[in-house]
Amino acid sequence: MSLFQENDQSVDWGRKGSQAVVTLACLFVVLTGMKVAANVLVPIVYAFFLAVLSYPMVRWMRRHKVPAGLALGITMLINLGVLAGMITVGVRLLISFWRDLPHYLRGLERYSNDLGAWLELKGVADAKSMLGGVFDWNTLIGYATKQDVVSNLPGLLGTTFGTLATFLASLIMIIIVMMFILMEAHGTQSRLHAVHLSGGPDLTGLMRSADDIQKYLGVKTLISALTGLLAGFWCWFFDLHYPLLWALLAFLFNYIPAVGSTAACVPAIVEALVQHGPGTAIFVAIGYGGINFFLDNFVQPTMLGNRFGISPLVVILSVIFWGWLWGPLGMFLAVPLTMVLKVLLDNNAEFKWISVAMSKKKVRHGEVEVAGYDLHLNDDVTIGSGASTETPGREK
Repeated sequence: MSLFQENDQSVDWGRKGSQAVVTLACLFVVLTGMKVAANVLVPIVYAFFLAVLSYPMVRWMRRHKVPAGLALGITMLINLGVLAGMITVGVRLLISFWRDLPHYLRGLERYSNDLGAWLELKGVADAKSMLGGVFDWNTLIGYATKQDVVSNLPGLLGTTFGTLATFLASLIMIIIVMMFILMEAHGTQSRLHAVHLSGGPDLTGLMRSADDIQKYLGVKTLISALTGLLAGFWCWFFDLHYPLLWALLAFLFNYIPAVGSTAACVPAIVEALVQHGPGTAIFVAIGYGGINFFLDNFVQPTMLGNRFGISPLVVILSVIFWGWLWGPLGMFLAVPLTMVLKVLLDNNAEFKWISVAMSKKKVRHGEVEVAGYDLHLNDDVTIGSGASTETPGREK
């Protein structure tokens, strides 16, 4: 007798296969539409997440008897002030840095030639010519010298929107949509409950997801601010010319999981190498690594807890996926977007298994525990055993 005889049932694999093909076709159509409509969807998504991040301020003021219109106005003014300040400071620093860019490129060319000569002395044939062929230094230096920085700002601001005019239009759209979302935010839970009572879908899971996303974005903003502050101080300590620019870069890029912090440290290390030599560059790199390691592995997990049980592999894949779909701007919101997707899958009986597969897993007493799920059938049986890549029996 089979141990699972009571659960044995015939499966129509032909029907299941047809459903899978239809689902994949629909998914392809949806993704194609999302990619084509990125210029419209990305500002709306950013407006939504900024509204989620800003709503606690509105709620706090309303609890303290501040009129709704005044609370909304103060919140929008604070958002606009922070945004305008960051853009103004960032643009001015970029203009100044662009003027010095030829100097840094010549320094990198010099170090590249020195490295090639050293390798040739160690017996590596044609090392200098091979390293010289990696970058066309003359073209890069000539481009940086002749081009006006103002004409290159659209490219510096990102490839998703393409031009500065489109960027500004999208920014205005974000502000307007965020304002209306904040206006409608009060009473959303009651409204969604009424929708469900009138025969619509149950969207209470999305409200719980909004709370989680609100906490995640708040903690991530705090961690990013600490990262930028510490990185800027470290660069100032080693007498780099643009500590404020590297602090701003570290703050922004820390929102991109896994790869953002690494990408943010490269320009500062290059400046340290050109200005002060390899020794300073190594110390700057060690400082960045220590800051990111401490904040990402000790401070952030302590503040977030275990509520955000997304597998590290899923986080990496989400950065790649949203970056492919919506460009660099999609990478900044990879984790919040994946959290929303996970909640939607979790509330769908047919695709809940995908949400379980996306979850963070931990082995305890030889059994796999999935973050955010109670998968125990009884005291002795656990669903999902063996699904983790960690060594069974290892306790954490």
